[in-house]
Amino acid sequence: MKRPLRVLLLVDSLESQAGTENHIIDLVRGIDRSRVEVFMACLEDGPRLRSLASFCTPLVFPIVKVFSPHGVREMRRLRATIRRERIDIVQTFIIRSAIAGVLAGAGAAPMLITTRRNAGYWYTPKLLWLFRMLDKFTTRVLTNCELVRRVTIERERIPAGQVDVLYNGVDMSRFENAQRAKLAIPEGALVVGIVANYRPVKNLPLFLRSARKVALENSKAVFVLVGRGPLQAELERLASDLGIAELVIFTDEMGDVAALLPLLDVACLTSDTEGFSNAILEYMAAGLPVVATAVGGVPEAVEEGRTGFLVPPGDEEGLARAVLKLLEDGALRIEMGQRGLERCRSLFELGDSVRRQQDYWEKLGRLYNRN
Repeated sequence: MKRPLRVLLLVDSLESQAGTENHIIDLVRGIDRSRVEVFMACLEDGPRLRSLASFCTPLVFPIVKVFSPHGVREMRRLRATIRRERIDIVQTFIIRSAIAGVLAGAGAAPMLITTRRNAGYWYTPKLLWLFRMLDKFTTRVLTNCELVRRVTIERERIPAGQVDVLYNGVDMSRFENAQRAKLAIPEGALVVGIVANYRPVKNLPLFLRSARKVALENSKAVFVLVGRGPLQAELERLASDLGIAELVIFTDEMGDVAALLPLLDVACLTSDTEGFSNAILEYMAAGLPVVATAVGGVPEAVEEGRTGFLVPPGDEEGLARAVLKLLEDGALRIEMGQRGLERCRSLFELGDSVRRQQDYWEKLGRLYNRN
């Protein structure tokens, strides 16, 4: 009987509550350990990594700068670990890990997978050149939606046959009987919300400017921003300048998203760019209608006119009109939310997503003749 496939996942850190980190944690916890033995490696230690010890072998290779004497030493240690543990597949995430993992794994592991999970808005010419060089040593490039796949092929000049797509999944059970959180929401209010870290790429000012337009037309509307980040003070000032500060609630941190989403009537996404949004999947799993900018893989998740509305990025007026349409039609809200829930169950359930990842690894193992 063959031993389980040995896969080493490498990410900068698991401490952020962002989509990639949460996806990796869900993946590690859901893996069938009779099929795949996971080694979870990070470039930074932390409690979220240590919490996975019963599901995998946690490893730390502290690297702040890849191209430094310390970084080189740690990559050598990583390379030795890959060989000693007879790792079959190394899969990397995010920037430092994508660089360090390929450099350490080339020639040490039979298969190298590097992931791309957004449209590369942060690429610099230098980084793009480096990725193109490293791609020559990777077995496959794995993306999380068709849009990211197309962008990766074009920008990194990778043969199309080398780039694959696996969609994220969401744990539906978190939302089935979620307890409603307690926020200071007025009785009878209609709640428009957004789940996003307070970072520039999420374009939360667009959400607030649209909120002002909605509030002028619908006196019952209130607005909730579920997240945290360096822009909170700036966003609070903008809400005040727009005259809607008393209608806007900041949760200050991500908290329990599953408990907060039942408070919403309409869920939004206003990003300027995305990969495949985990927030959108959470909205759908909670049975909420979605109003979102048509960026990245969002149109692959949201069916225009059936599970929500899509607007061009930056379209303040279009966003407000779509939200108002849903606030004014309760039957439409329920209908769209139910369709989104059904779509999420059929396409994006976490267990199915984990099985697809396992099948993908095992297919590669057969394809590249693992012993």
